[in-house]
Amino acid sequence: MPLVAVSGAECVDALAAAGFSLTARTSADVTLTKGLRVVVVPDVPMLPPEELMAILRSAGVPYSEFLDLLSEAPTDPAISRTRLSQSALPR
Repeated sequence: MPLVAVSGAECVDALAAAGFSLTARTSADVTLTKGLRVVVVPDVPMLPPEELMAILRSAGVPYSEFLDLLSEAPTDPAISRTRLSQSALPR
């Protein structure tokens, strides 16, 4: 099954829909917790597939459930899909 292209912000929204709470935010990433699980999601325009799968493993969220959560997560038009400016991207 091909993985969907998902930004860090979209991943955070989906995990929040799964019951995770935002506990810390830096300019580089967001930390979420649920019970004893702690998940760190980079604030990037697109998560590499292997990083997305690692995040889901640490969250204990199956990929199929994540897809359902993505479709349920509220979309905020004020949040850009690409939060980083081009100058902030690695060259």
